[in-house]
Amino acid sequence: PMGWGLMYFFVPLILRRPIWSHSLSVIGFWALAFFYPLGGVHHFLLSPIPDYVEFGAITTTIAIEVVVTTVVVNFFMTLRGKWGALRTNLAIRWFYAGAIMYFITCFQCAFQVTWMFQKIIHFTDWVVGHAHMIMFGTFTFWMFGVVDWLWPRVTGREWHSKSLRHWHFWLSTLGITIMFLDLTMAGLIHGFMQRDLNHWTDILSASIPFWWVRTFAGGMMIAGLLCTLYNMWMTVRGREPYDPERHLVPANAE
Repeated sequence: PMGWGLMYFFVPLILRRPIWSHSLSVIGFWALAFFYPLGGVHHFLLSPIPDYVEFGAITTTIAIEVVVTTVVVNFFMTLRGKWGALRTNLAIRWFYAGAIMYFITCFQCAFQVTWMFQKIIHFTDWVVGHAHMIMFGTFTFWMFGVVDWLWPRVTGREWHSKSLRHWHFWLSTLGITIMFLDLTMAGLIHGFMQRDLNHWTDILSASIPFWWVRTFAGGMMIAGLLCTLYNMWMTVRGREPYDPERHLVPANAE
């Protein structure tokens, strides 16, 4: 809820226009508030928890995907006519990249919570990749968007380097995308080998190349974070005063 709250606050503020549909906003809020708490048990499938409780969590998790779709559509319709903001405003790019990754992970979750999928992916790197995509690719991206928008206002100084800001975005985006795809493939290989009763050491051997790729992707994400930490520090020490007009989205940002 706090993550979507950031979207609902900052996106209209930066774009200088209201959310496209207030009705969809209300539906999204109350539907997520109702369904999300009921889906928590999907983290404990194939456990001693009664099947009817697990089935309830599976059903509500699938329902969440329908609700999330309405929220994502609402935000992209809000952006309609100002698509150029994705190119000119990095905070908006962070927010919408996070929204896309949120939709992807919820769409994936609607399948992976079914017992058919769980028989393959349970306790594999598939779940790890899914968790990284939602926690880093969505909620952390939204926090990066907040930092990108607020830091010049807090310090009263313009960003030290535009290039470092873009390096941070692309290293983070490519890093989490590579990690997500890599761990998804690793999880499938692990799951099918486990189903076929392969020896555990053989499963580990098959996973090692994927873990090297994961390490490389994680290094990209860390490098991006170091870029922005250095940029924040140099911004504090900078002398160029903050100019709010430079950061406004033009009215005709097609």
